[in-house]
Parts: sequence; structure tokens; C-alpha cells
Amino acid sequence: MADQTPQRTAPELTHRVARLEMLLKISRMMNATTNQGTLIKHIAEEVGAYVRADRCSIFFHNREADELYTYLAMGLAEGQQIRMPSGAGIAGYVFQSGEVLNVPDVDQEPRFDKEAAKRTGYETRSMLTYPIRNRRGKAIGVFQLLNKLEQPGHFTEEDEAFLGELVEQVADLLDLMLRKDELARRNAELEAQMAQLSSFDYLIGDRTLINNIFRYNRRVHYWIGMVVMTFLALMAVTSLVMVRSHDFRKLTVGLHIGTGFGLGGNYYLYTDLIAVLTLILCCSGVLMYVYPPLNRWLKAKKNELVKRKARSARGA
Repeated sequence: MADQTPQRTAPELTHRVARLEMLLKISRMMNATTNQGTLIKHIAEEVGAYVRADRCSIFFHNREADELYTYLAMGLAEGQQIRMPSGAGIAGYVFQSGEVLNVPDVDQEPRFDKEAAKRTGYETRSMLTYPIRNRRGKAIGVFQLLNKLEQPGHFTEEDEAFLGELVEQVADLLDLMLRKDELARRNAELEAQMAQLSSFDYLIGDRTLINNIFRYNRRVHYWIGMVVMTFLALMAVTSLVMVRSHDFRKLTVGLHIGTGFGLGGNYYLYTDLIAVLTLILCCSGVLMYVYPPLNRWLKAKKNELVKRKARSARGA
């Protein structure tokens, strides 16, 4: 029986050996490096150099916002990130369809997002985009190569085959990185939520801002009330006496208007003091009535916030 195994040409065998050597090199890098962030960057650099791509990008899917964002994008400034809806552009199409898309000329591809290219200022000519799936077969992002640097000027079937084997090899690592990214984002959200809850606790908790204000307000109300009541009682008594007793009229008039306290021509300070103390007494009294409903409202807002965050956590 004749051998049915297809015969490979010398160039095909050469490409195959080179591809296996590169995949083996990446495998060794994965076993030797514990810093996943540095590892992903080195893998992207090695892949770009091997397939002669000018740039390499990895997009992850943010489930909460339903958008794709660049976890790694060679050539972008530090802190710069590309974000787009999960169905936008070539990356979005590949992510949702699961198809590999090799575009020799992006100007002839209607799905190419020209606005994103304008924002980055990078001129894209050719592009190879490959979907990334985890072990459960769920799409988690896309791997993208930009601008072939040598002839034929676009990515080949050999590049597609290599990228497919590479993605299969590093899919678990990328899934782990995505989970870490999601965990970091959720931790940041939880810290923000805890800070928000802490602000409520600071307002309404025991020995906190509002309770301290209310506690001191009660003391101010009590002591100012005692002083104001004393002055008002003195004014009332002197008012009664000065109109009924000729002998004590001069003394009671002085006590009534303040000249009897040695104020002389500044007797108006006496009435001003009583007016100010009375105003403080009224304001502190109003605060004592306002505090209970304000405290109940703040507690209700806190409980509403806790419930909303709990529902959000269950939904995530």
C-alpha cells in the first residue's frame, strides 16, 4: 500500500521547525518567569519579532462594561489605553464571532475602526486578529498583530497557524491575567464602596461627627439657656420693680438696661449680648429637632447603599 502521508517541501519543513522552536522558547519563558505581567510583555515582543509584525496587542473583555480594552499594546504611551464596545471594529467582530480575521489592507475592510486609529495616531496597513478562549471555550479577548514588516506586506497562512498554536499555548496564562485584572478592579471598587460607607459611619456612628455635634449642642443649649433665662428673669423683675417702686427705680433701670453693670455709655452691649445668646439658644434648639430625622435619613441612605452594592456583587 502506498504511503498516503502528504510530503512536505523543504521550505514548509523549515517553517515548521522554526515555529516549533519559537513555541518551545515561549514555553521555557513561561516556566522560568513568575512575573506574569513581564512574561506577557516578553511573549508579545518575541511574537512580534518572529512574525515580523510592527506591533502586537492583547485585548481583554470587561464583562461589567461589555467592552474590549488593551491589556497590552506595544507602542502606546504609558497609561494610554484603547477601549471600545465589545462588538466594535475588527477586534469586536473577532471577539463576538470567534473567527480569525486576516486583513491584508485595512482600507478595504469596512469593519476597521478608523476613529480608534486616529486617536492613537498610528497608521495601520495590515492586521491579523485571533480570538482568545479559555478552557471552557468562553471568549475572553483577542490577540492582534499589526503591520507586516516584510514581503508580501501582509500576514500569511503560516502566521495564522503560528498565532493559533501560540494562543492555544498561552490561553490559560491570559485567562489568569484577566482574572487578576478583574480582581484588582473589583478590589478597587470595593475600596471605594468601603470609603463611601465609612463616610456614612463617620457621620452617624457612635462618637462620630454628627453625634459629637449633637452632644455638644445639647450642652451649649443647656448652659446658654440657663444664662439667657437668668438675664430674661432679671429684666422681667427689674421691669416690674422700676414702674412700681420710686425708691429702687434708679437701681432697677440700671440693671434693666445694663448701665448698672459698669458699662456706662456702652450699655447697648448688654442688650446685644442677650440678643446673641438668645439667637444661639434658638439655633441650638432647632438643631435638636433637626438631628433625629437627619440621623434616620442618613441611616436609610447607608442601608440603601449596602443593599445596592450587595445586589451588584451578586450580579457580578
